Amino acid sequence: MKSLVVLGCGIAGECLPDFEGRTPVEAADTSSLDKLTACGESGGWETIRPGGWPGPEATLSEFFGINETLPRGPLEAVGAGVDLGEGEIAFRANFVCLRPGTTSVLMFDAAGCGISDEEGASITAHLNGNILCDSDEVIRLISLGGYRALLTYQKRGFKAADQAIAAFSPPHEIMGQPIGGHLPTLNEARRFVHIVNDSQMILAGHPGLKKKQETAMFAANSLWLWGGGVLPRIAPIFRLLGGRNAVMVSNCRAALGMGQLGGAQVGQPSETGAAGRAEMVKAAREALRENDFVMLCVDDPAEALLASNFEGLTASIEAIDKEIIGPLIEDPGAGEPCRILALSDRVGSLGPSPWAMAEWRAGALHPPAPPGGLTGLWRNLTRGRLTAAPSPRTDVFSEKLCENWPPLSGKALRMRLLAK
Repeated sequence: MKSLVVLGCGIAGECLPDFEGRTPVEAADTSSLDKLTACGESGGWETIRPGGWPGPEATLSEFFGINETLPRGPLEAVGAGVDLGEGEIAFRANFVCLRPGTTSVLMFDAAGCGISDEEGASITAHLNGNILCDSDEVIRLISLGGYRALLTYQKRGFKAADQAIAAFSPPHEIMGQPIGGHLPTLNEARRFVHIVNDSQMILAGHPGLKKKQETAMFAANSLWLWGGGVLPRIAPIFRLLGGRNAVMVSNCRAALGMGQLGGAQVGQPSETGAAGRAEMVKAAREALRENDFVMLCVDDPAEALLASNFEGLTASIEAIDKEIIGPLIEDPGAGEPCRILALSDRVGSLGPSPWAMAEWRAGALHPPAPPGGLTGLWRNLTRGRLTAAPSPRTDVFSEKLCENWPPLSGKALRMRLLAK
């Protein structure tokens, strides 16, 4: 049976005052996700492993069963079409706003208090023109739009342990906290701390930021590096899916990079907004005609949450529900029975996230056929059905689904999706 997975990055979350104590997905109109939930089966799943940071690289690694650490920087570089040389280190970089606290410097805003694509390109060019390099160093800063960028570093003979270059905490995870405990401490990573420190002096001379600081209370004033690493080796995705050929369609560079490194076909919408979502639906339907497994990964909710755009957060969840989930549960385009799985993950919190799955056949959604044999036994064990009484059922897609049964691991959820 063919499989279609839609991952909405950042859909799950905590109860927020802006939504009268509800979570964003509870506050949003999600009639299509609710229909998928009511017609099929649902629950919660653990999107990251202990000690990890939430994000698409962690979610995809857990779902596909990839044991290697997937650093965000190299994945985004591949997804953005940036070639990395042997041993070249890539960091995801943010233009952030740091503010002095009572006793230390705090991470005030991980998105630089609002930066347009033009401003991001200008800041990138200013840093590239002023960062001092040794004769045997190559440092590149590449704008990814707005507050987002990549920094690549290469030096002849230089190698650093993974734990050294991965020691920068993601800036959105430490908002309001002192930065001192979230910087690398090993000597081999001191160069990268120096780059961050130097960036603050360089940006103080950027004309646009100086003007912005005169008219606004806060503005970007530092580069922040995170997610650093060299290109990871990823097992072929078709092998992780039991021999099924796979297609990844996404507007998330990290997802595209992971798919590319894993040998999957990848596709990125050329448009944004509603036109981009329509492109993704069309691409999914076309891919399902010729392939066994298709994943759509949409990161609009996560981007809205990182920018503290709560109105945009619910709007992006509703857009995914109406413009992607809705058309695909009416017709996934497979031309034959197809199992449809909706996944969510979190930004900034570590709890389990909801999922819902149903089978599309004969033009309608049905509960997935229960697997038999050892697969069925494994499913019952992982869902707690042999050891505990069921919790009350809900037909609404929300974090309450995580209370129905003990959360599944990525492996258990993947086995359920691919069960014959």
